[in-house]
Amino acid sequence: MTPEAPYSLENCLELDRVDPLAGFRNKFAFAASGNIHFDANSMGAMTKDAPDRVHRLLTKNWRDKSRRSWSTEDWLEKPRKLGASISHMIGANSQDVVVCDNTTINLFKIISYAWKLRGSGNAILTEAHNFPTDMHVAQGFLKFLEDLGVAGHIIKAETREQVVDKLDRNVALLYLTQTDYRSSERWDLSEMNRRAHAVDALTIWDLSHSAGALNIDLMGTGSDFAVGCGYKYLCGGPGGPAYLFINPEHQGKSWPTIAGWMGHAHWDKFSSDFEPAANVAGHLTGTPQVVANEIFSAAADIWSKVQRADVADKHQSLTETLIGILEQECSPLGVGINSPKLYQKRGGHVSFSHAGAGQVCEALVDHGLISSFRFPNSIRLGLSPLYHNHEDVWKAVQIIKDVLFQEAWQHPKYENVSM
Repeated sequence: MTPEAPYSLENCLELDRVDPLAGFRNKFAFAASGNIHFDANSMGAMTKDAPDRVHRLLTKNWRDKSRRSWSTEDWLEKPRKLGASISHMIGANSQDVVVCDNTTINLFKIISYAWKLRGSGNAILTEAHNFPTDMHVAQGFLKFLEDLGVAGHIIKAETREQVVDKLDRNVALLYLTQTDYRSSERWDLSEMNRRAHAVDALTIWDLSHSAGALNIDLMGTGSDFAVGCGYKYLCGGPGGPAYLFINPEHQGKSWPTIAGWMGHAHWDKFSSDFEPAANVAGHLTGTPQVVANEIFSAAADIWSKVQRADVADKHQSLTETLIGILEQECSPLGVGINSPKLYQKRGGHVSFSHAGAGQVCEALVDHGLISSFRFPNSIRLGLSPLYHNHEDVWKAVQIIKDVLFQEAWQHPKYENVSM
Protein backbone atom coordinates (compact mmCIF):
# COMPACT_ATOMS: atom_id res chain seq x y z
CA MET A 1 0.00 0.00 0.00
CA THR A 2 3.06 2.28 -0.14
CA PRO A 3 3.97 4.25 -3.30
CA GLU A 4 7.39 3.93 -4.87
CA ALA A 5 9.78 6.83 -5.37
CA PRO A 6 9.62 9.36 -6.82
CA TYR A 7 6.72 10.35 -4.60
CA SER A 8 3.95 12.66 -5.76
CA LEU A 9 0.60 13.99 -4.65
CA GLU A 10 -1.03 11.73 -7.26
CA ASN A 11 0.58 8.66 -5.66
CA CYS A 12 -0.84 9.68 -2.30
CA LEU A 13 -4.34 10.37 -3.62
CA GLU A 14 -4.40 6.93 -5.26
CA LEU A 15 -3.57 5.26 -1.95
CA ASP A 16 -6.35 7.18 -0.26
CA ARG A 17 -8.85 6.00 -2.87
CA VAL A 18 -8.26 2.36 -1.86
CA ASP A 19 -7.95 2.95 1.90
CA PRO A 20 -10.31 0.56 3.79
CA LEU A 21 -10.28 2.87 6.84
CA ALA A 22 -11.08 6.07 4.96
CA GLY A 23 -14.63 6.24 6.30
CA PHE A 24 -13.48 6.63 9.89
CA ARG A 25 -11.92 10.03 9.14
CA ASN A 26 -15.41 11.56 9.19
CA LYS A 27 -15.90 10.53 12.79
CA PHE A 28 -13.28 12.99 14.02
CA ALA A 29 -13.31 16.77 14.38
CA PHE A 30 -10.45 18.82 12.97
CA ALA A 31 -9.04 22.20 13.94
CA ALA A 32 -11.00 25.23 12.77
CA SER A 33 -7.67 26.74 11.69
CA GLY A 34 -7.24 24.00 9.11
CA ASN A 35 -3.88 23.05 10.60
CA ILE A 36 -2.72 19.48 10.06
CA HIS A 37 -2.21 17.86 13.47
CA PHE A 38 0.55 15.28 13.30
CA ASP A 39 0.65 14.84 17.06
CA ALA A 40 -1.35 11.66 17.63
CA ASN A 41 1.63 10.43 19.66
CA SER A 42 0.97 13.29 22.10
CA MET A 43 -2.79 13.87 21.93
CA GLY A 44 -5.19 12.14 19.59
CA ALA A 45 -7.94 14.00 17.75
CA MET A 46 -11.36 14.70 19.24
CA THR A 47 -14.24 12.51 18.11
CA LYS A 48 -17.12 14.47 16.62
CA ASP A 49 -19.69 13.25 19.11
CA ALA A 50 -17.61 13.75 22.27
CA PRO A 51 -19.06 17.23 23.00
CA ASP A 52 -22.64 15.98 22.67
CA ARG A 53 -21.94 13.02 24.92
CA VAL A 54 -20.45 15.22 27.60
CA HIS A 55 -23.27 17.75 27.29
CA ARG A 56 -25.83 14.98 27.78
CA LEU A 57 -23.95 13.69 30.83
CA LEU A 58 -23.82 17.14 32.41
CA THR A 59 -27.45 18.05 31.72
CA LYS A 60 -29.55 14.90 31.42
CA ASN A 61 -27.59 13.02 34.08
CA TRP A 62 -25.78 15.28 36.55
CA ARG A 63 -28.23 18.20 36.40
CA ASP A 64 -31.53 16.34 35.96
CA LYS A 65 -30.94 13.03 37.71
CA SER A 66 -28.15 13.81 40.15
CA ARG A 67 -27.19 10.72 42.19
CA ARG A 68 -29.81 8.58 40.44
CA SER A 69 -27.49 8.50 37.44
CA TRP A 70 -25.30 6.01 39.28
CA SER A 71 -28.16 3.53 38.90
CA THR A 72 -29.59 4.51 35.52
CA GLU A 73 -26.28 4.93 33.66
CA ASP A 74 -23.33 2.59 33.16
CA TRP A 75 -20.85 4.83 34.98
CA LEU A 76 -19.70 2.12 37.38
CA GLU A 77 -19.25 -0.44 34.61
CA LYS A 78 -17.40 1.89 32.26
CA PRO A 79 -13.86 0.83 33.26
CA ARG A 80 -14.66 -2.77 32.28
CA LYS A 81 -16.64 -1.84 29.17
CA LEU A 82 -13.96 0.50 27.89
CA GLY A 83 -11.31 -2.12 28.52
CA ALA A 84 -13.31 -4.65 26.53
CA SER A 85 -13.77 -2.18 23.65
CA ILE A 86 -10.05 -1.59 23.16
CA SER A 87 -8.76 -5.03 24.22
CA HIS A 88 -8.51 -6.39 20.67
CA MET A 89 -6.28 -3.44 19.74
CA ILE A 90 -3.58 -4.79 22.07
CA GLY A 91 -4.23 -8.47 21.45
CA ALA A 92 -5.91 -9.16 24.79
CA ASN A 93 -9.10 -10.88 25.89
CA SER A 94 -11.98 -8.55 26.67
CA GLN A 95 -12.03 -9.49 30.36
CA ASP A 96 -8.29 -8.91 30.85
CA VAL A 97 -8.16 -5.12 30.33
CA VAL A 98 -9.60 -2.27 32.38
CA VAL A 99 -9.51 1.47 31.72
CA CYS A 100 -8.79 3.47 34.86
CA ASP A 101 -6.58 5.99 36.67
CA ASN A 102 -3.49 7.19 34.76
CA THR A 103 -0.36 5.58 33.39
CA THR A 104 1.76 6.39 36.44
CA ILE A 105 -0.69 4.89 38.93
CA ASN A 106 -1.21 1.83 36.77
CA LEU A 107 2.55 1.34 36.46
CA PHE A 108 2.85 1.34 40.23
CA LYS A 109 -0.04 -1.10 40.59
CA ILE A 110 1.52 -3.49 38.10
CA ILE A 111 5.17 -3.23 39.12
CA SER A 112 4.30 -3.83 42.78
CA TYR A 113 1.93 -6.69 41.96
CA ALA A 114 4.40 -8.34 39.59
CA TRP A 115 7.16 -8.08 42.20
CA LYS A 116 5.15 -10.34 44.50
CA LEU A 117 4.85 -12.96 41.74
CA ARG A 118 8.47 -12.88 40.60
CA GLY A 119 10.18 -16.21 40.11
CA SER A 120 13.74 -15.16 40.92
CA GLY A 121 16.01 -12.18 41.26
CA ASN A 122 15.57 -8.85 43.00
CA ALA A 123 16.34 -6.43 40.17
CA ILE A 124 14.23 -4.39 37.76
CA LEU A 125 15.91 -4.14 34.37
CA THR A 126 15.06 -1.17 32.16
CA GLU A 127 16.58 1.32 29.74
CA ALA A 128 18.43 4.25 31.28
CA HIS A 129 16.51 6.59 28.97
CA ASN A 130 13.06 5.09 29.47
CA PHE A 131 10.23 7.63 29.71
CA PRO A 132 10.64 9.66 32.94
CA THR A 133 7.44 8.55 34.67
CA ASP A 134 8.33 4.88 34.08
CA MET A 135 11.71 5.49 35.68
CA HIS A 136 10.27 7.46 38.58
CA VAL A 137 7.72 4.77 39.42
CA ALA A 138 10.41 2.07 39.49
CA GLN A 139 12.67 4.26 41.62
CA GLY A 140 9.83 5.13 43.99
CA PHE A 141 8.82 1.49 44.37
CA LEU A 142 12.38 0.41 45.16
CA LYS A 143 12.73 3.24 47.68
CA PHE A 144 9.52 1.97 49.28
CA LEU A 145 11.06 -1.51 49.52
CA GLU A 146 14.27 -0.04 50.94
CA ASP A 147 12.33 1.78 53.64
CA LEU A 148 10.77 -1.55 54.58
CA GLY A 149 14.15 -3.26 54.68
CA VAL A 150 13.51 -5.30 51.53
CA ALA A 151 16.33 -5.77 49.03
CA GLY A 152 15.78 -4.60 45.48
CA HIS A 153 17.58 -2.54 42.88
CA ILE A 154 17.27 -1.16 39.38
CA ILE A 155 19.58 -2.01 36.47
CA LYS A 156 19.77 0.77 33.88
CA ALA A 157 20.99 -0.34 30.48
CA GLU A 158 22.46 2.41 28.31
CA THR A 159 21.76 0.58 25.04
CA ARG A 160 19.36 -2.04 23.79
CA GLU A 161 22.24 -4.45 23.42
CA GLN A 162 22.99 -3.98 27.11
CA VAL A 163 19.38 -4.79 27.98
CA VAL A 164 19.80 -8.17 26.31
CA ASP A 165 23.22 -8.74 27.88
CA LYS A 166 22.05 -7.88 31.41
CA LEU A 167 18.91 -10.01 31.27
CA ASP A 168 19.84 -12.90 33.58
CA ARG A 169 18.50 -14.67 36.66
CA ASN A 170 19.23 -11.65 38.84
CA VAL A 171 16.39 -9.89 37.02
CA ALA A 172 12.92 -10.18 38.50
CA LEU A 173 11.14 -7.79 36.12
CA LEU A 174 11.96 -6.70 32.59
CA TYR A 175 10.38 -3.26 32.48
CA LEU A 176 10.29 -1.61 29.05
CA THR A 177 8.41 0.88 26.92
CA GLN A 178 7.75 -0.82 23.59
CA THR A 179 8.23 2.35 21.52
CA ASP A 180 10.90 4.89 22.45
CA TYR A 181 9.20 8.26 22.93
CA ARG A 182 12.04 10.07 21.14
CA SER A 183 13.34 7.97 18.25
CA SER A 184 10.30 5.67 17.86
CA GLU A 185 12.51 2.58 17.93
CA ARG A 186 10.42 -0.35 19.08
CA TRP A 187 11.06 -3.62 20.87
CA ASP A 188 9.99 -7.00 19.54
CA LEU A 189 7.51 -8.16 22.18
CA SER A 190 7.75 -11.83 21.29
CA GLU A 191 11.54 -11.95 21.36
CA MET A 192 11.93 -10.05 24.63
CA ASN A 193 9.16 -11.99 26.37
CA ARG A 194 10.90 -15.20 25.34
CA ARG A 195 14.27 -13.98 26.60
CA ALA A 196 12.78 -12.84 29.91
CA HIS A 197 10.89 -16.05 30.55
CA ALA A 198 14.01 -18.08 29.80
CA VAL A 199 15.60 -16.56 32.93
CA ASP A 200 12.36 -16.70 34.96
CA ALA A 201 11.72 -12.94 34.74
CA LEU A 202 8.31 -11.31 34.18
CA THR A 203 7.68 -8.61 31.58
CA ILE A 204 5.95 -5.25 32.01
CA TRP A 205 5.29 -3.25 28.84
CA ASP A 206 4.33 0.41 28.49
CA LEU A 207 2.36 0.64 25.23
CA SER A 208 1.67 4.38 25.33
CA HIS A 209 3.38 5.14 22.01
CA SER A 210 2.22 1.94 20.30
CA ALA A 211 -1.45 1.11 20.94
CA GLY A 212 -3.76 2.43 18.26
CA ALA A 213 -1.01 2.38 15.64
CA LEU A 214 0.84 -0.94 15.76
CA ASN A 215 -0.27 -4.56 15.55
CA ILE A 216 0.18 -5.48 19.21
CA ASP A 217 -0.58 -9.04 20.31
CA LEU A 218 -0.05 -9.30 24.05
CA MET A 219 -1.49 -12.78 24.42
CA GLY A 220 0.08 -14.14 21.26
CA THR A 221 3.53 -12.93 22.33
CA GLY A 222 3.23 -14.19 25.90
CA SER A 223 3.32 -10.78 27.58
CA ASP A 224 2.78 -10.78 31.33
CA PHE A 225 1.65 -7.23 32.10
CA ALA A 226 1.04 -4.01 30.18
CA VAL A 227 -0.16 -0.47 30.73
CA GLY A 228 -0.71 2.45 28.41
CA CYS A 229 -1.92 5.98 27.96
CA GLY A 230 -5.45 6.46 26.66
CA TYR A 231 -5.20 9.95 25.16
CA LYS A 232 -2.56 9.47 22.46
CA TYR A 233 -3.41 7.30 19.45
CA LEU A 234 -6.47 5.93 21.25
CA CYS A 235 -8.03 9.44 21.32
CA GLY A 236 -9.35 9.19 24.88
CA GLY A 237 -9.28 12.96 25.43
CA PRO A 238 -6.85 15.33 27.22
CA GLY A 239 -5.56 13.67 30.37
CA GLY A 240 -7.97 10.80 29.80
CA PRO A 241 -7.72 7.54 31.75
CA ALA A 242 -5.10 4.90 31.06
CA TYR A 243 -5.49 1.13 30.82
CA LEU A 244 -3.87 -1.95 32.28
CA PHE A 245 -3.60 -5.57 31.21
CA ILE A 246 -2.80 -8.66 33.26
CA ASN A 247 -2.25 -12.01 31.62
CA PRO A 248 -4.87 -14.47 32.94
CA GLU A 249 -2.01 -16.65 34.20
CA HIS A 250 -1.17 -13.99 36.78
CA GLN A 251 -4.63 -12.87 37.81
CA GLY A 252 -5.83 -13.52 41.34
CA LYS A 253 -2.41 -14.71 42.56
CA SER A 254 -2.19 -11.99 45.20
CA TRP A 255 -4.03 -8.96 46.43
CA PRO A 256 -3.77 -5.80 44.34
CA THR A 257 -1.33 -3.31 45.88
CA ILE A 258 -4.02 -0.63 46.08
CA ALA A 259 -7.15 -2.26 47.44
CA GLY A 260 -10.16 -0.08 46.67
CA TRP A 261 -13.92 -0.24 46.64
CA MET A 262 -14.28 -0.78 42.89
CA GLY A 263 -11.80 -3.67 42.99
CA HIS A 264 -13.91 -5.64 45.48
CA ALA A 265 -15.42 -8.89 44.26
CA HIS A 266 -18.82 -7.63 45.48
CA TRP A 267 -18.34 -3.88 45.46
CA ASP A 268 -22.08 -3.20 45.53
CA LYS A 269 -22.48 -4.99 48.90
CA PHE A 270 -20.48 -2.34 50.82
CA SER A 271 -18.49 -4.93 52.73
CA SER A 272 -15.93 -3.61 55.22
CA ASP A 273 -13.58 -6.53 54.53
CA PHE A 274 -11.81 -6.49 51.21
CA GLU A 275 -12.22 -9.44 48.86
CA PRO A 276 -10.42 -8.80 45.57
CA ALA A 277 -12.19 -9.50 42.33
CA ALA A 278 -10.63 -12.60 40.81
CA ASN A 279 -9.73 -11.00 37.48
CA VAL A 280 -8.08 -7.78 36.35
CA ALA A 281 -11.01 -5.81 37.79
CA GLY A 282 -9.49 -6.39 41.22
CA HIS A 283 -7.00 -3.66 40.32
CA LEU A 284 -9.67 -0.99 40.00
CA THR A 285 -9.54 1.43 42.89
CA GLY A 286 -12.03 4.18 43.65
CA THR A 287 -14.89 5.97 41.92
CA PRO A 288 -14.54 5.95 38.12
CA GLN A 289 -13.62 9.13 36.23
CA VAL A 290 -17.13 9.65 34.91
CA VAL A 291 -16.67 12.63 32.60
CA ALA A 292 -13.30 11.45 31.28
CA ASN A 293 -14.71 7.96 30.70
CA GLU A 294 -17.58 9.41 28.68
CA ILE A 295 -15.11 11.15 26.38
CA PHE A 296 -13.07 7.96 26.07
CA SER A 297 -16.20 5.97 25.25
CA ALA A 298 -16.75 8.05 22.10
CA ALA A 299 -13.38 6.82 20.81
CA ALA A 300 -13.77 3.30 22.20
CA ASP A 301 -16.97 2.85 20.20
CA ILE A 302 -14.97 3.58 17.06
CA TRP A 303 -12.12 1.24 18.00
CA SER A 304 -14.58 -1.58 18.57
CA LYS A 305 -15.45 -1.42 14.86
CA VAL A 306 -11.95 -1.68 13.40
CA GLN A 307 -9.50 -4.54 12.97
CA ARG A 308 -6.04 -4.27 14.49
CA ALA A 309 -4.34 -5.57 11.33
CA ASP A 310 -6.04 -2.96 9.13
CA VAL A 311 -4.89 -0.20 11.47
CA ALA A 312 -1.30 -1.45 11.44
CA ASP A 313 -1.25 -1.86 7.65
CA LYS A 314 -2.36 1.71 7.11
CA HIS A 315 0.01 3.01 9.76
CA GLN A 316 2.89 1.31 7.95
CA SER A 317 1.82 2.85 4.66
CA LEU A 318 1.48 6.34 6.16
CA THR A 319 4.80 6.31 7.96
CA GLU A 320 6.79 4.76 5.12
CA THR A 321 5.29 7.33 2.75
CA LEU A 322 6.19 10.08 5.21
CA ILE A 323 9.81 8.97 5.48
CA GLY A 324 10.10 8.62 1.71
CA ILE A 325 8.72 12.09 0.99
CA LEU A 326 10.77 13.69 3.77
CA GLU A 327 13.95 12.23 2.30
CA GLN A 328 12.95 13.18 -1.24
CA GLU A 329 11.90 16.74 -0.48
CA CYS A 330 13.86 17.80 2.61
CA SER A 331 17.17 15.93 2.82
CA PRO A 332 18.99 18.74 0.95
CA LEU A 333 17.61 21.16 3.57
CA GLY A 334 19.27 19.47 6.55
CA VAL A 335 16.65 16.87 7.51
CA GLY A 336 17.78 13.47 8.75
CA ILE A 337 15.52 10.57 9.75
CA ASN A 338 16.03 9.47 13.37
CA SER A 339 13.50 6.64 13.42
CA PRO A 340 14.35 3.16 12.13
CA LYS A 341 13.74 2.78 8.39
CA LEU A 342 12.58 -0.82 8.81
CA TYR A 343 8.94 -0.76 9.85
CA GLN A 344 9.25 -3.83 12.09
CA LYS A 345 11.65 -1.83 14.25
CA ARG A 346 9.67 1.46 14.17
CA GLY A 347 6.92 2.47 16.56
CA GLY A 348 4.03 4.91 16.38
CA HIS A 349 5.68 8.14 15.27
CA VAL A 350 8.40 9.27 12.87
CA SER A 351 11.21 11.40 14.24
CA PHE A 352 13.49 13.57 12.13
CA SER A 353 16.36 15.84 13.06
CA HIS A 354 17.36 19.35 12.05
CA ALA A 355 19.89 21.73 13.54
CA GLY A 356 17.13 24.22 14.40
CA ALA A 357 14.51 21.63 15.36
CA GLY A 358 12.95 23.56 18.26
CA GLN A 359 12.48 26.74 16.27
CA VAL A 360 11.39 24.80 13.19
CA CYS A 361 8.69 23.10 15.26
CA GLU A 362 7.39 26.51 16.40
CA ALA A 363 7.44 27.93 12.86
CA LEU A 364 5.53 24.92 11.53
CA VAL A 365 2.57 25.84 13.73
CA ASP A 366 2.22 29.24 12.05
CA HIS A 367 2.49 27.58 8.66
CA GLY A 368 -0.18 24.95 9.29
CA LEU A 369 1.44 21.87 10.85
CA ILE A 370 1.33 20.72 14.48
CA SER A 371 4.20 18.46 15.56
CA SER A 372 6.24 18.07 18.76
CA PHE A 373 9.84 18.83 19.66
CA ARG A 374 12.17 16.77 21.81
CA PHE A 375 15.55 18.01 22.97
CA PRO A 376 18.09 18.38 21.52
CA ASN A 377 17.21 18.31 17.81
CA SER A 378 14.24 16.05 17.08
CA ILE A 379 10.80 16.75 15.67
CA ARG A 380 8.19 14.02 16.07
CA LEU A 381 5.30 13.41 13.67
CA GLY A 382 2.56 11.15 15.02
CA LEU A 383 0.11 9.81 12.42
CA SER A 384 -3.20 8.16 13.20
CA PRO A 385 -4.46 5.43 10.84
CA LEU A 386 -8.05 6.41 11.63
CA TYR A 387 -8.09 10.08 10.69
CA HIS A 388 -4.92 10.87 8.74
CA ASN A 389 -4.44 10.06 5.08
CA HIS A 390 -1.65 10.09 2.52
CA GLU A 391 -2.71 13.47 1.15
CA ASP A 392 -2.11 14.89 4.64
CA VAL A 393 1.39 13.43 4.51
CA TRP A 394 2.17 15.11 1.20
CA LYS A 395 0.83 18.47 2.36
CA ALA A 396 2.65 18.27 5.69
CA VAL A 397 6.02 17.65 4.06
CA GLN A 398 5.47 20.55 1.68
CA ILE A 399 4.92 22.78 4.72
CA ILE A 400 8.15 21.52 6.29
CA LYS A 401 10.01 22.05 3.02
CA ASP A 402 8.72 25.61 2.69
CA VAL A 403 9.61 26.55 6.28
CA LEU A 404 13.15 25.20 5.82
CA PHE A 405 13.73 26.59 2.33
CA GLN A 406 12.47 30.05 3.24
CA GLU A 407 14.36 29.85 6.56
CA ALA A 408 11.19 31.10 8.24
CA TRP A 409 12.21 29.28 11.41
CA GLN A 410 15.07 31.72 11.98
CA HIS A 411 12.71 34.57 12.90
CA PRO A 412 13.34 35.69 16.51
CA LYS A 413 9.72 35.04 17.49
CA TYR A 414 10.38 31.27 17.29
CA GLU A 415 13.22 31.29 19.81
CA ASN A 416 10.88 30.47 22.72
CA VAL A 417 10.43 26.74 22.14
CA SER A 418 7.62 24.76 23.76
CA MET A 419 7.48 21.05 24.42
